[in-house]
Amino acid sequence: MEMNGLPLVVMAMEAEALPIRERLGLEGPGVKIIDGLDARIWSNDLVHLVINGIDPRFKVDSIGTLPAALSTFAAINSVQAEIVISAGTCGGFIQMGGSIGEVIIANRCVFHDHRIPLEDFEEYGFGDFPVTDMGAVAESLGFRIGTVSTGDALDAQSCDMERLVDVQAIAKDMEAAAVAWVCEKAGVPFTALKVTTDLVDGDEPTEIEFSANLQFASERLSEAMFSLIHELKN
Repeated sequence: MEMNGLPLVVMAMEAEALPIRERLGLEGPGVKIIDGLDARIWSNDLVHLVINGIDPRFKVDSIGTLPAALSTFAAINSVQAEIVISAGTCGGFIQMGGSIGEVIIANRCVFHDHRIPLEDFEEYGFGDFPVTDMGAVAESLGFRIGTVSTGDALDAQSCDMERLVDVQAIAKDMEAAAVAWVCEKAGVPFTALKVTTDLVDGDEPTEIEFSANLQFASERLSEAMFSLIHELKN
């Protein structure tokens, strides 16, 4: 896949983004996109990178669908993006052959917790947003390709698991579908690149496994992102 412009990478957590910033030479504190939004953006001749930022009230990373949508909308209106990449860590699934550190690129992106059982609203809640075909790229780089499903909880309740199994999700995250929704509205190509930190259907509590593997997965993500950006330019 050849691109003439630059990719815009959207990320939630500072810890996830730091190895990518270091690898791509994105130094300094970044630039605030607009007043009233915590998101900051870095740019060079390879990429634009936006991070949701630290919530000033709670002093933690602004994670989840709302910050992701706001950051993406602001960034798309601030820079010219050839494609938007929702990048970060995710949960995987033993029953789908998942493993810690696995690199995943999306071919489908949905919500698993937007349950609206009203006439004509179920498909709207589900989403199923357009995703750029990255099959050849995934094969070239050795990435796994499949459905990324998004929800606003770190864990997964039984009703979430039913939907995740139904769509055969191989990754569960907290941002990708929200970014995809904004991209669909803006008419900008979209994909998601994720690395597994935890196994949703495993025995270990999600929060413990996530914390234990975050640094390792973030380093893996930086390697994968570097490879993806160069693959897209060639």
